[in-house]
Order: sequence, then structure tokens, then C-alpha cells
Amino acid sequence: MTEFIKPCILSLVYMGDSIIFGQYIDAKLRWTSLVTERLQKLFLDTPAHIYAVNRGVSGDTTRMGLERFPTDVQKERPDILVIQFGLNDCNCWLTDQGLPRVSDAAFQANLVEMVVRGQRFGAKRILLLTNHPTLRCKVMPSGEPYEQANARYSEIIRQVAAETKTSLCDIRQAFAGYPTSRMEDLLLPCPDGVHLSIKGHCVYVDIVWPCILEAVQTVLHDTMGIEKR
Repeated sequence: MTEFIKPCILSLVYMGDSIIFGQYIDAKLRWTSLVTERLQKLFLDTPAHIYAVNRGVSGDTTRMGLERFPTDVQKERPDILVIQFGLNDCNCWLTDQGLPRVSDAAFQANLVEMVVRGQRFGAKRILLLTNHPTLRCKVMPSGEPYEQANARYSEIIRQVAAETKTSLCDIRQAFAGYPTSRMEDLLLPCPDGVHLSIKGHCVYVDIVWPCILEAVQTVLHDTMGIEKR
């Protein structure tokens, strides 16, 4: 009688805003798709099956993300959860009279709640991502330059990772020191200056890959007995 090897399914959820979604870029060329494809190839000859879903929504803040968390994350019960928000949270609209879309304190609390909910619904590893610098230099209705707010919200992400003992992938730090000419190559041209170009998605893959691979290897080894690649 032929003895079949029982497959192991590892579920991975990417949760966030337009940078997770990959706005304006073909789905196959988005960094989340490229990372998932690389994982699937790496574990092709093992019993591990990598099941990944992209739950990025353009324009979302952490407040909006929490509203859809039950259907987009909790229902999936991911083994690994990747979270990236902040570029919309730190923004200010004229209609809010200078207030950010989500305050510093609320942003921090929302991220902590996402981590807690992710853990409660089975996530064995959670990875928080900071945000890359942008080319948006305009002063917001609050009087603060957008990039200054972006940097501050990335620092909050670092604090939440430390507070919750959650893994951190410091995208902003990895981009530190890039000249404007390099950033213009990695981001969509102005008036956008925020979303990743195809080359930007490739750079994201190189930055995020070691962090996600380590999480995947650890979960597969600890829970499914599959040796690290």
C-alpha cells in the first residue's frame, strides 16, 4: 500500500494599506506576491504548502483596518501575520482642521490591538513593518511636513514592536540614506511620490525576505517538524 505524506499548510496574511495591496502595480509584480512566490518555490519539495492572502486596502488607516479585522484576519486564523499601516494614519485632511486621520495615541493602541487579536486567533508569529520615506514634502494643514509625521509614526511602530515583543522589519531604516534620485526611481513619480514603483517592490522583497523567511522557517520547524531551508 502506498503511504502518503500528510501535507502541512502554513497560512500567511498580509494586512495593511495600499503598500501591502500594491496600488497601481500588476498583482504578480507586487512585493507580497513576489515574496509568496519565493516561499512556495523554496518549500516546493517539502510537505509544506504556503497559503497567502493579501488583505491590503488602499487608503486604509488602522482604525479602518480594525473594523475589517474579524473578516480579513481572524477568519483566516493565520500562522503568520504581517502588518503595515501608517502612511494614511499620519496624514491630515483639510476637513479635519489640522488633526491627523488617526492620532499618535490611537495609532499605537490600534496596532497593539491588532497584535493581541492576531495572537488570540492563532498567529504564531507577527511581523510589524515600518514605512519607507516618501517624496511628499508638502506641509499639511497641521503645519507639519508629511515626512516628519511619517517618521514619527514609524517610530511608534518600533515602540509597539518592542512593547508587544513582536518581530520588526524596519523598512524605513533600510531606506535611510537613499538620495532623492534613488527614491525617485523606487516610488511613483510626483504628484504621487508615495507608492512603490516596480523597482520599489523589488527592493521591498530584498528587505522583507529575511524577516518573513525566518518566521516561516521557525513556524514550520516548531509546529510541523520541517527542517529549515
